[in-house]
Amino acid sequence: MASKKSKLIAPRAISTRASGQTSLQDFVEKQSAIDLAQRLWDWAEADGDLMSDLKAWAAQDQARDNPKALIEAITELLHSRRDFLDRRECASYVHRAEKVLPLLEPWLKKDPARLREMCDHALRCLFKVAEDADDSDGDIGDLMQRVMDLMLDALKAQPPEATWLDRWFSLQQADPWGLWSERTVIDAAGPAVQAQFAKRASKDWQDWMARHRAATTAPTTGKAVASRNRITASVSIANRYDPERENLRRRYLDCVEREGDPSALIEAMRTSAEQAHEFCNLVACCEKHGKLREAMEHAQLAYKKFPDDWRVEQDVLRCYERDGMSEEALLIRRRQFEKIPDVEHYRAVLTAAKNAGRDPIAYRAELFAWAEARELKARASPSWSRQARPAGERDVSTRVGWLLAEKRVNDALALVQPPHRCSPELLKTLARKLPARHNADAVPLLLRVFAIAMPNASSPYAEVLAIVKETAARMEPLPRAQWLAYLRAEYKAKRNFIKELPAP
Repeated sequence: MASKKSKLIAPRAISTRASGQTSLQDFVEKQSAIDLAQRLWDWAEADGDLMSDLKAWAAQDQARDNPKALIEAITELLHSRRDFLDRRECASYVHRAEKVLPLLEPWLKKDPARLREMCDHALRCLFKVAEDADDSDGDIGDLMQRVMDLMLDALKAQPPEATWLDRWFSLQQADPWGLWSERTVIDAAGPAVQAQFAKRASKDWQDWMARHRAATTAPTTGKAVASRNRITASVSIANRYDPERENLRRRYLDCVEREGDPSALIEAMRTSAEQAHEFCNLVACCEKHGKLREAMEHAQLAYKKFPDDWRVEQDVLRCYERDGMSEEALLIRRRQFEKIPDVEHYRAVLTAAKNAGRDPIAYRAELFAWAEARELKARASPSWSRQARPAGERDVSTRVGWLLAEKRVNDALALVQPPHRCSPELLKTLARKLPARHNADAVPLLLRVFAIAMPNASSPYAEVLAIVKETAARMEPLPRAQWLAYLRAEYKAKRNFIKELPAP
């Protein structure tokens, strides 16, 4: 009845509200412009946001064809009254700040050079606000991008003089996030800026190298010693990140690449490479341009300098396998396998062994013997001996994983028998691979999984209940009823667990 009543009176309420608004509007319209202006001013003096809106409004009115006034309008629109903008305040700020866009856009046709200057100013204002804002939703970032897009349009419409490059470098330094693609900007800026950028990039890089040459120059005490010294110096540089070097080298290589000569680019990358990822980029560049021999040489050199870097290792491995250097590839595959003897590395090393002419059966047996020795070594470790363990217990998870990957289910089943230990996931996988006629073998595996999982289980017990249901489904009726009765008695305090147990 209440709902029906509300439906009946709702239209009347709406009508009353509309009538009230109309009356208020009539009242406002009857007031003089002077009274309204005074009232608005009084409100603005008490409300900082309203005052900012009025200032921006006034600036916009004066700024249509007045660049100086437009700069003032941009400043006012993009000014933040707060020391810090939280996430919600960022959205409100951008709602007002984005009014700058219709002021800027007409200048693309009127005066692209002037637009470029105004976008520069707008971005600097936004950078300042962004430094003290939680822009998690990206509202300020989106507005920056829209202004930057206008800047790019202005550059393309009227490429600036070469001296504009200094202005761009200054703008980059003001950017708190460094999100803009320098290459995109320089490409849009036209030939004069590009030529100046190339000169500047080459000079800055050469100057940096001259300042740091002592670190990479080897004494002339013989080729072997010199080589060792160069490698030691290079590794030293590689182990410390230098943002200045990173930026200058990137600029230098971008300019060389823009010239379109792959050989020149490879040479520039070669002479400037010091860090592991730089050698990887060099190898990739050689491969891209079909210079496979050079790729091999650089990959090998990098591997000498950075033998523990996985990216470098993958590069030299790829080169070895591509060029048929099977023995060298096998050494690396074996090294990777012994670090992480998972199924993926197990399969890879077996393939490498076959390619190197090893007997597959014998090499496989060698890997299993290595794994068994590893298990025994782990059992002899102090951490293992400090815990009470059954005699002869070992963790055979690694070998079981290999056997399951090879579909050798019976061998895996034999290996996991007590006193051996195995990961619960592998036990569960093994149980599921056993057909129904082998329920007698599967159930003990699942019971072991439950015993491992239950002590750490918590409500709603979804994982252990799934194990219980799977185990119970493979049991004979009598053992099933007995086990479920045991669970109800043993875990009676865990009510959420008990109520979800399957029926006996």
